[in-house]
Amino acid sequence: MAHAQIDQALELLYSGDTAGAEVLLQEAGHGKLEPPAQLPPLDQAAFFEALGGIALSKQDGPGAEAAFRRMIALEEQGGADKSGHATSYAKLAESLLVADKHDASLAEFTKALTMKEAAGAAPTTLLNLLYRFADALFRKGKFKDAASHFDKAIHYAEKSGADFTTLANLAMYHAEALKHYTAPLFGSVRMQKQMQGKSVPPQVLLLEQQLEGQYKQAVALYQKAADLAEKAAMTPEFKLAIARALGELHSDAGRPVKAVMARKKVIETAEKLKLDTQELGFMYHGLGESTKAMNQPAEAAECYRKAIALKEKAKVDAASLGKSWYSLGECLGETKKLEAALEAFTKARDLEDNSGATDENHKMRRKKYWGAVAIVLQATGKEAEAKEAQKKADTI
Repeated sequence: MAHAQIDQALELLYSGDTAGAEVLLQEAGHGKLEPPAQLPPLDQAAFFEALGGIALSKQDGPGAEAAFRRMIALEEQGGADKSGHATSYAKLAESLLVADKHDASLAEFTKALTMKEAAGAAPTTLLNLLYRFADALFRKGKFKDAASHFDKAIHYAEKSGADFTTLANLAMYHAEALKHYTAPLFGSVRMQKQMQGKSVPPQVLLLEQQLEGQYKQAVALYQKAADLAEKAAMTPEFKLAIARALGELHSDAGRPVKAVMARKKVIETAEKLKLDTQELGFMYHGLGESTKAMNQPAEAAECYRKAIALKEKAKVDAASLGKSWYSLGECLGETKKLEAALEAFTKARDLEDNSGATDENHKMRRKKYWGAVAIVLQATGKEAEAKEAQKKADTI
């Protein structure tokens, strides 16, 4: 038989009143966050469902995990509904995510999904679970698996008659997962082809062919997201995000002409929308990358100058600003403006050295920037300074 205070606590929890829910649980437990004695297993499970939800709202992963594990054990003891029991495993998976136990979380999501499908759950229920599962995979960096689950989510969304807004978001998420998955592989294929020349291994050519198909799929998904966003009358900012991501996809896939065209349109729209200065700075940096890939260093240099001016105005972090100065230096070097290139590389080096950055690529950037300074010093006849700069680069 249901316990009134516990049921009310759950209602408050799911309406957003976690404080009220916690008060009711304490009252039910006579001042303790433990279920009353002699309660049937399923009522005890409901108590721990509420307790776990409260812990999850506080980002207390371990506390939520402990509560949901007790909930699951009590549901098994009491013979809970199969679909509802599967949902409990999804809750456990979410708590494990918060506790930074990503692999364990994905295992529980897999279990929940398998149980839901076996129980013949409604499409809307499966859609919700698949979305959370795909999002967890994405955050874990398992982009290929995330793409597969977003694809399944779209299937159930269409089956359940989801609105255009939901479908637009899912299509974009699916495309984003493919973009993140293919980007490093496209770079690897380009490097292999440059290194191997005419003797490219068959497996590299096969991978390139597979990536081409995934690239085309991602392009189609972004277009689908854009069409659905138009039907749903979604915000200009959302539509801009789709266009921006599409430009990044073209760039990753080695289509600089398409990337430049897309990125120019994005910047034009962003300026009309009076988008944040920092974001415009990042956009101009991206346009510079694509323009440089078209072997137009002088034009790319102008993009990087705009990126630097906007980033400085927005007071971005030193490492981000340093990247634009370094890219500008590369373009100036290619156009034989060596003194200007030296100035740009020096600024990039100083910004990175003093950035206080802690990311894993910080040391690599410092080494690269010091090396670039050394090369230009050598090219301008400053032998002693070049040797000192190279010595510094070698010690990083």
